[in-house]
Amino acid sequence: MSENKNTNYKIAVGLDGSDSSWKALEEAVKQAAAKVAELHIVSIQESVDASYSASEVLAADKTSREKLERVQIKAKTLAENAGVKVFAEITTGSSTTVMVDFVKKNSMDMLIIGDTGHSSIWGALLGTNAEKIVRNARCSVLIVR
Repeated sequence: MSENKNTNYKIAVGLDGSDSSWKALEEAVKQAAAKVAELHIVSIQESVDASYSASEVLAADKTSREKLERVQIKAKTLAENAGVKVFAEITTGSSTTVMVDFVKKNSMDMLIIGDTGHSSIWGALLGTNAEKIVRNARCSVLIVR
């Protein structure tokens, strides 16, 4: 009986700290464990509105990055406790562009995302952003509810 496990299989998951992104992470960990796959956790830092003062922008960026770092530490621990090989990255930019570029650049086999997000990072994901990701990602995309 042959098992469908491939050590070269790579799964990416978008994690912003929202409830739906944690559900996506849970599914990604299950998938990675079952497929003996690498799990890549991608968090995207929102850009702060340019109408704020420089000190407000710096403070907001620091707070946002620190929050994402805490989220990723917890996520990595969950994945590692399940025996999954995990990598984590925090980046800045448009969620759609960043995710599509990430899966292409890193030759991901699957992208798992939540159906809604914490803020405008994912926005109304099941609308325009999801459509763009599904249309442009060069891998399978699973949207978790």
